Amino acid sequence: MSKIINELTGVPRTLLLPLRGRAETQNHPHPLFQDPLAVEWLKLVGWNQELDLLYGKAAKVSSIVVAIRTYHHDQIASSHIANHSYPVVVELGSGLSSRFHRIGQNAYRWFELDLPVVTELRSKLDTQTEQHQFIGASVMDFDWMDALPKVAPENILFIAEGLLMYLEVNEVQQLIYVMQSRFPGATLDLEIVGISTKISNKIFTQIGAPLKWFVKNQEDLTAMGLKVINSWSMYQLYVEYWPWYWKLLLRFLTQFPYFRNTYQIVEAKL
Repeated sequence: MSKIINELTGVPRTLLLPLRGRAETQNHPHPLFQDPLAVEWLKLVGWNQELDLLYGKAAKVSSIVVAIRTYHHDQIASSHIANHSYPVVVELGSGLSSRFHRIGQNAYRWFELDLPVVTELRSKLDTQTEQHQFIGASVMDFDWMDALPKVAPENILFIAEGLLMYLEVNEVQQLIYVMQSRFPGATLDLEIVGISTKISNKIFTQIGAPLKWFVKNQEDLTAMGLKVINSWSMYQLYVEYWPWYWKLLLRFLTQFPYFRNTYQIVEAKL
């Protein structure tokens, strides 16, 4: 396949960050997962040099964080698939996720939801089937919910990996409210960033993808109507994957909630 020209800007362009991270993870002597598609897709789509503002000097750290977050979402999705009769997985703002190809073969249905420009790009790289379907729409265009199969809501897992922080707080609240009304009892696997992340928001703004939703604590999620089941600090997961000097630093820094809650994965019920 010849190289694909992409004209992504703003938030859609940030899909290149986890794609590159997953591809570079394959160079680790003991990668957490295998992802040959990420390597292939990155070669075809290419890198955007402007993203070096976020990735350049911290490339190794970025790759480790991407590997850890990817693997943990994989574990949550695998557990969901194994424990439900008709497991449905919906990746919200899926970008160029290749999770279905890693762990989704036993899912009843798997949906990749992203903006039309991203879905068009995915369609050039990936193949849609009855089991694995693509939806080109904004997550705030709630008509996409009509495409999901009529299964009991507890069979549905929504994954919001690297998405909700780009939405306004009122948009996050509205999305959760509508999802609760349509799929009560479904699971939402989401990422949240803490107030301390505002320090680095200048860089995200420079690349046209400012962060907008910051969470002080889990009470913020409860106030939105979510029932938190599990939460994990990104910097306390799979610590063995970090170089030894980072292990020591993270062990010290995660003693403090301000740092520990900078970046979290949360599993909640709608």
